[in-house]
Formats: sequence, C-alpha cells, structure tokens
Amino acid sequence: MLQVPDDEIAQAFFVPKLCNHCATPACVQVCPVGATYQAADGAVLIDRTWCIGCGYCIMGCPYGVRFFHPVEHVADKCTFCYHRISKGGNTACAQACPYGARQIGNLKDPNDPVTVALMTQRVGVLRDEYGTKPQVFYLGLNKEVR
Repeated sequence: MLQVPDDEIAQAFFVPKLCNHCATPACVQVCPVGATYQAADGAVLIDRTWCIGCGYCIMGCPYGVRFFHPVEHVADKCTFCYHRISKGGNTACAQACPYGARQIGNLKDPNDPVTVALMTQRVGVLRDEYGTKPQVFYLGLNKEVR
C-alpha cells in the first residue's frame, strides 16, 4: 500500500456523490419512456413502474450517481428523500449529520439560511461545463475538485 507522509498532504477532499437535481437534467432527456422525469418543484425522480432498465439515464448522468438496482432491475438514485421534503421535512442525511454540513433550503426565499449562505460565501458546483445547472452547491469547493 502506498503511504504518503502526513507533511506531504496539503489538502484532502470528500465530495459525496449526490444526485444534483439539475435544472436541465441530461438523464431526463435520454430516458426513452419518460420514467425519469422532473417534478414541478424541480426534483428529478424515477417512476419505477415505467422504467424499463435500459440504463440510458445511468450513462447520461455526468455525475455518476445513478445505478442499476440489483433487485428491482430499474435505474435508481438519491431522491433527496422526496417523500419527506415534499411534506416540508428534511432529508435523512441532513437530519443525521451531526455538524450541519448538509443543508437543504428554498432558493426562492431570500431569507432562507441556505440562500443566504450561497449569496455570502464562496460556493461551487460540480461539472458546471455540462450545462445541466446542478442544484447541489458546495461551500468552499476548490477548482481541483470540480
């Protein structure tokens, strides 16, 4: 195993692989049966009853977050706990995070803490060059990670 001395490590990064719930999602565009769709509120979802398991959306996602469900035999991904947030709740990962590193907010509300953070701090998105307009933002994201 390769070991790097601690004094040679300048910075370490952990970037979770989340569905970016893009404003213009490539995965929706390539789904031949409409099983991958964008809800009215912008969330990108999968209707498992319509999915034929072709994998086009898996290949079309520039973030590599989609996968083939081994039991259901359909495409799957993080839904941001849509069943919770659509009722005003929080995502399970945000609720469980002991440091508050994961937050979900309403970008249409200028007083929402997430909106305030996005307007006042250095933020970045992953793979902006694809034009998908990702809706997951990272505080202090270095250009090396993008």
